[in-house]
Amino acid sequence: MSEMMNGNVTSNEPVTKIGAGKLVLRALLFVVILVVLMMVGTRLFHPKNNREDFGMGEMKANGILAEPENTIQVITVGDSECALAFAPNVIEEASGIVAYNCGTTGQYLYESYRYLRQAFERQQPKVVILETNTIYQECKLSNYLFSKVELAIPLFRYHDRWKDMRIEDLGPVEYTWTDDLRGYMHYTDVEPAPNPEYMIPSGDVRGIARWNRQCVKDIQALCEENGAQLILISSPSAKNWSYPNHNGIAALATEMGLTYIDMNLIQDQLQIDWQVDTKDAGDHMNWTGAQKVSRWLAGYLSTLEVFSK
Repeated sequence: MSEMMNGNVTSNEPVTKIGAGKLVLRALLFVVILVVLMMVGTRLFHPKNNREDFGMGEMKANGILAEPENTIQVITVGDSECALAFAPNVIEEASGIVAYNCGTTGQYLYESYRYLRQAFERQQPKVVILETNTIYQECKLSNYLFSKVELAIPLFRYHDRWKDMRIEDLGPVEYTWTDDLRGYMHYTDVEPAPNPEYMIPSGDVRGIARWNRQCVKDIQALCEENGAQLILISSPSAKNWSYPNHNGIAALATEMGLTYIDMNLIQDQLQIDWQVDTKDAGDHMNWTGAQKVSRWLAGYLSTLEVFSK
């Protein structure tokens, strides 16, 4: 009361404002330091070359990083069905169209997106082919979200490289390794397929998981942003493919307005012989099968407007 009478009114408001201001400054400083550390870490840990001894995985698929800029006209992505079916050298020999195969064993759709995104940094392909077997490898929400985090903050992908760091990792990024087969996995093994009559007509439709659908939409959007036409192709596989699979992909293609080619339904055109054209009982194409698939694909690509101008 006496303080009020003397005109000395006390208040905690200025102190509170000062305390809040300090908290905001500390929070901002923390965020700035964190961002700087992530930028430095990403710069330090990111492989400086596209070779395995520099920490780069899947060298064949990443060989595209060292290809001359804007020379690749077609990129294929997908799992091992893609990697063993499409031979870029055969496609180029038959049509003059330069392709690169970024297929890898067990590739998920969010990985397909990543390969394409990094390829678009140096290449301007006119066509992207997504081999459809990977569409049925389920992508969970956690995988999808973490893949987005890795793209935004590459440090999360390469954080464990500290064990293999070398003096060269302090230098600039310089990709030097190229693959003579442009990503194609070459196998000459032969193991006949026990069930060559596997595409039995059916009205059943195999469903596609929610986040797989979203991944395909992301890939479509990425291709549109970069002026590339996205085509869905199912390569021949007597072990993995079926009519319900076909129906599921056909429905997705219709929904998204995409071209879909199921090579399992045009084996007479491809002249596939399941006694000699598969390396592992109908699962994948071997070299003879890949040549047939790739020659047909070369002929098809040549008919597209982007290559016939």
